[in-house]
Amino acid sequence: RFLKVIKSGAENADSGVGVYAMYPDDYEVFKPYMDAIIREYHKIKGEVHHVTNWSLASAKGLPEGGILDLTKLGLSTTSMRVRVGRNLADFPLPGAMT
Repeated sequence: RFLKVIKSGAENADSGVGVYAMYPDDYEVFKPYMDAIIREYHKIKGEVHHVTNWSLASAKGLPEGGILDLTKLGLSTTSMRVRVGRNLADFPLPGAMT
């Protein structure tokens, strides 16, 4: 299983990271290895405690109601790409997709 996690990096030595979790629990199963890579890649030092907070209450400059309408700023339809690295629990992570 570990060989699958490191396969991309082993085959592509010039890749940025080359390590991909195949299953959600790979982060726990291979924690010492994955944690070191994640910390180095993101330049993280010390303890980190992630807190998810989607509240926009403290965001400054939002219009009334908290909805930003770009057409009111004179902009036409705008395309946006949102990149995520996590899938739904019932679907495999990208490295394990077939």
